[in-house]
Amino acid sequence: MRQVRSILQHLGLAGSTCHDSVLVKEVCSVVARRAAQLCGAGLAALVDKIRQNRNLNQLSITVGVDGTLYKTHPHFSSIMQETLQDLAPQCEVTFLKSEDGSGKGAALITAVACRFKSEKLQ
Repeated sequence: MRQVRSILQHLGLAGSTCHDSVLVKEVCSVVARRAAQLCGAGLAALVDKIRQNRNLNQLSITVGVDGTLYKTHPHFSSIMQETLQDLAPQCEVTFLKSEDGSGKGAALITAVACRFKSEKLQ
């Protein structure tokens, strides 16, 4: 709560109360949870469509991810994974963080590298 209060003061809201800090923390939590659920839902639709197109009962797939929110938020990835499991139970999705770049390209490169590596091991 001290950190929230400090941020509010930094934003020029020096007169904020403890109640204000609680509300800000709750709003941030709800917004972050919803963002993770939306990401998980979109990904669930994609991987389930891949599974259906391949006529598989079960799909195991690796997805490359990048982004500060995914990497730094303490619960974003677990909420996203939970949503994915709820919406696409026949798909096992492994997330692979892309550490050497940013944006869509880095995530794509990570996913391709992972696929090549797994094919090489077989």
